[in-house]
Amino acid sequence: GRLMKAVDEDKLADNTIVLFLSDNGGNMYDGVDGTTPTNNYPLRSGKSSCHDGGVRIPFIVRWPGVTKAKTVSNAIICTTDLYATLLEMTGQPLRPQDHKDSVSFVDALKGKPYRRPPMISDAPATSLHVGNIPNTSVRHGKWKLYRYWFDAPGKKHLYELYDLDKDIGETKDIAATNPEVLSRLIAFLDDYVATPGIK
Repeated sequence: GRLMKAVDEDKLADNTIVLFLSDNGGNMYDGVDGTTPTNNYPLRSGKSSCHDGGVRIPFIVRWPGVTKAKTVSNAIICTTDLYATLLEMTGQPLRPQDHKDSVSFVDALKGKPYRRPPMISDAPATSLHVGNIPNTSVRHGKWKLYRYWFDAPGKKHLYELYDLDKDIGETKDIAATNPEVLSRLIAFLDDYVATPGIK
């Protein structure tokens, strides 16, 4: 509120883009007065996790003359997309050689149809504190795939799949009943990992 008031008082509001967002989901692990500092319910897990409780965050955009006040977008985006988006918002040419993991979501900000290509979240470290074992997720539309690296018998990868439209809390693994989706997202992840210079 103080920041927006200062922008208005300095007569900068008409040509200032404001982005307000968190860097990750809430902390569900440290105790404060016998409880956790935040509650991400109904999302699963929290900060330091690839589950939606760790990666789904609040995000507010004010772009004068473009975004409409008090509107909500259901577009799925990633914070890496800020690079390409800000370039386009400010009239700069895109630099695909520099933002290989970034996709402009300007259309979503303009209220136009927008569907992001699959996106990756990665939590490669084991953390007993947060209950995380090394995993990578792929989100595409309503589908979310997890690969738990070398966590199945025989040092194979373990996979979980969720339909976030029906199961926002990621409580029911449906990998066994959706083999086509599972194969498609595994193939995308394999290709992503094998692509030089993208990570």
